[in-house]
Amino acid sequence: MSAEYLVRFDDICPTMNWEHWARIEAILARHRVRPILAVTPDNHDPQLIAGPARPDFWDYIRERQRCGWSIALHGCHHKYETTDAGLLALNPFSEFAGLPRAAQQAKLASACRIFEAQRVRIDAWIAPAHSFDATTVELLLQLGIRTISDGLFTRPVRWLGATWVPQQLWRFHAMPAGLWTVCFHSNGFTEGGFDAFARSIERHAPRITALDAVLARTQAAPLHWTDRGFAQLWLWMLRLRRRLRPARA
Repeated sequence: MSAEYLVRFDDICPTMNWEHWARIEAILARHRVRPILAVTPDNHDPQLIAGPARPDFWDYIRERQRCGWSIALHGCHHKYETTDAGLLALNPFSEFAGLPRAAQQAKLASACRIFEAQRVRIDAWIAPAHSFDATTVELLLQLGIRTISDGLFTRPVRWLGATWVPQQLWRFHAMPAGLWTVCFHSNGFTEGGFDAFARSIERHAPRITALDAVLARTQAAPLHWTDRGFAQLWLWMLRLRRRLRPARA
């Protein structure tokens, strides 16, 4: 079976760079790509303030969800409070991992209330910096959020009671098999980045799917030792790449 891809955009909030987003959305529309949007409901992170707030932000999000795009809960404030890397060990900072249960519960409840008030369905969970812990997962399940877009696997798995749809890439690569989510941050796109994104979407469009399609046709298997083994290998490769990156500059 050939590889399939999901496209995901993190840090979606009212103060994102909407000029960048208009160019990206045109590319997505041209190829009928239905991405995952990771929405931060109450942003407190100054790095996500790229311009004035869009007044019709939630109207826009509702309209995108009606068009079949998946809307994920991307934390609450996008403000890091701990140095705990959480379950995935990708980044040593977190909005959730390592916090007491009550503090995590308060944040998640507040975030969910905003989504509910804005009449937006939460299709998945996406933690800022990929960092959250088993307590976070337990609380998400209690809130009815059973899908997590994360994990360095090659297939959807069942772990800690949730369905994990993996996310392993930050740009497109030709993969031989498996399900691969490619994560982008639109605020940081350069002129060359727009061109590369357009070429990648055009090249891989026949194999780009959507989150709802994956969940509808896939029975996630219990996490296996081979899934853990691949995740550890992929994490090692990502860490090695980070260490080598300054040497290439």
